[in-house]
Amino acid sequence: MMEKVAKIELVKDSGTKRPNDEADEANAPPKAPAPKKVKRKHMDPNILEIRQTIQQSCATNDLMRAIGAFDRAMRDNIRIEAQSYYNILNLADGLAERGIHIGTPKPSGESSYKTSGANKQEIDDETRQRHAFRVKKRMDELKIPLTETAYTALVKVLCKSKQVNQVEALLTEAESVQQCRPKLRMYTPLLVAYCEMGHMLPALKVWLRLSKQEIVLTEKEYLALIRCATACGDAVVMERVSSFLSEDVLVPSWETSRAIMDWFESSCVIDNVDASTSADVLSVFEQLAIPQGDQILSMGPVQCKTEQWLISEVCQVNTATGVLQTGCLQGETLQPLSVSAFGWNEMKKMNETIVVSGKLNDDTSQFQGGKKGPKKQLGSDKLEERRRYWSAFKKYLERRTQKQRLDVVIDGANIGYYEQNFAGAPKHVDYRQIDWVVQHFLRQNKSVLLFLHARHFSKLMPRSAEPVVRSWRESGILYTTPPGMNDDWFWMHAALQSGPGTLVLTNDEMRDHHFQMLAPRAFVRWKDRHQVHFTFGNWEKDNNGRQLHRRSVELTYPDIYSRRIQRVRDGLVVPRPKRGDENRFLDGSHVASEEPIEETYLCIRPKVKHA
Repeated sequence: MMEKVAKIELVKDSGTKRPNDEADEANAPPKAPAPKKVKRKHMDPNILEIRQTIQQSCATNDLMRAIGAFDRAMRDNIRIEAQSYYNILNLADGLAERGIHIGTPKPSGESSYKTSGANKQEIDDETRQRHAFRVKKRMDELKIPLTETAYTALVKVLCKSKQVNQVEALLTEAESVQQCRPKLRMYTPLLVAYCEMGHMLPALKVWLRLSKQEIVLTEKEYLALIRCATACGDAVVMERVSSFLSEDVLVPSWETSRAIMDWFESSCVIDNVDASTSADVLSVFEQLAIPQGDQILSMGPVQCKTEQWLISEVCQVNTATGVLQTGCLQGETLQPLSVSAFGWNEMKKMNETIVVSGKLNDDTSQFQGGKKGPKKQLGSDKLEERRRYWSAFKKYLERRTQKQRLDVVIDGANIGYYEQNFAGAPKHVDYRQIDWVVQHFLRQNKSVLLFLHARHFSKLMPRSAEPVVRSWRESGILYTTPPGMNDDWFWMHAALQSGPGTLVLTNDEMRDHHFQMLAPRAFVRWKDRHQVHFTFGNWEKDNNGRQLHRRSVELTYPDIYSRRIQRVRDGLVVPRPKRGDENRFLDGSHVASEEPIEETYLCIRPKVKHA
């Protein structure tokens, strides 16, 4: 008996896992968390207390308590850790500002911070600035480099009091620090501050600064520029900014729509016809980076000499034809705006670079995105193996598409896991659901290619699924993606390689970090024109009324027109927010839960319609 026990313990303690162990562990009841190992380092209790106080101050948004800890450390010569300095600087900036939301913004009072009773008193900007730069001075003395988040906090503090000259110097310093990787958020406060002050040229120069670093503006920056153009009466800036906005923002917020209307309702569209835009402003627009071979469609003209503008705020559209049914552009048809050849090739090149090199050159994120955790660090042997798999896939795809062009690329896992998160759900994908979709297209004589990861054909696959999988293999419609590789890479490449017209069937909103790296301007437009969503309806019946073992497949295809800002003849069409529009964005911060279901448009055109 003793010998048997010893053998059992030996197996239990070995580091080898059976094939299904990981799945068993994932579905096992949650275990009590193991106690954290405490490092037996003799840390000065004073340092530990300072750290804890500053962390607690961040949790309650209590700047003055954190500054009190900082002062105590300075007085008693207690060393503060670098992270604590960063925390104080971020706290000095105050609560993070909200992003742009579709429709009515979330109340500004909402915050994830807990505020204590002692913290309700507002701290003025001058006090925040004074304390922030005391901290920076101490960091400079100790030669502690500032990170991008630290510089961003300092920029925000300065911009609140419109000290733009100091911000310019601070940004120049930040760009020279190795530990600081510039991001849009570091420049946005300065651009917005210049716009609020009516300083158009300096604001455009900030945009140019970002463009040279290949950083694309978001709706927040475009909104500030539109408001500034209206205040300055600059038609050239208004036309150029609205053109860039139409490329980068599919459905603008209510705020941005209102700002566009403000321009056309202002007197400057008539009074300042002969005012010349400065040569410096024109020079900035000439330098703004547009990918070679790509173009920005003009949204102009935005100014007329003798005519006034007709504005229709809520116009209906026939969603089957794209014809506007009401408003000043009634009878006009919305157009489908596709991806340029250059943008298409850029997405394909970026997707392949991520596969064979592990990441893009300017990809600094440590996470995969989409709540998939940190990136895996690959050695040279793993990368070489990945490249071999990828090369074999490309050869297979070339042979496959030479025989027949692909009509539909299917994300099998997304279909197989659909509605499978209920209690007691099987550990594997629902192979029947996937087959319902496959057969739906095959009955329509569509050419399909189904992608599923190799793990879905391991011992987890039930025997009942074997005939279905066998039929996929025999008909040549299944591609099994290899272990250690993301199946998204494969179906994305197949769709891009096949070219315009090939659709992708998936409910995945593609917000993972991988998708966000794919030339965002082109990718958002591609997604809008090529993604097919699905759901399942009632159980189907045969001609005799007997229930079949399948549910109806209900698909939502892309509209025949593009739901985005566009020119229609001599008019401008701007989509108004509606429920569901948040799915057209990659950032996940746009919300439309309280918006109307109806699809409507803001339409603007000259009073005298041109032929």
